[in-house]
Amino acid sequence: MENTVINFDFEKSPMCRMCLQDAYDAVTALNLWEYLKHTEFESFTYYNGPNIELHDQLLKLADKHNVHSGASYGITMRNMEGIAKKGFEAWKAEYISKKSD
Repeated sequence: MENTVINFDFEKSPMCRMCLQDAYDAVTALNLWEYLKHTEFESFTYYNGPNIELHDQLLKLADKHNVHSGASYGITMRNMEGIAKKGFEAWKAEYISKKSD
């Protein structure tokens, strides 16, 4: 991702905003944007692929407030995958559009 400051202030729910920001920061810290962009994932919640240690590390960083269920982590990581594949601004526009439906 580009070297700009990203925040999720457009998300009205403080819990969702925190989860998105924590996951974004974790993906950035682990330098996983290209990995998310070019890899197809059957599941984030039940990942059992060749990079399991990396996914365990990602989960620990992305859930630093210990608030995720399996479902919320999966949804959050699908959003990170969307950011990686579409770019932040395109993902953001789609996210806001879906929220207003």
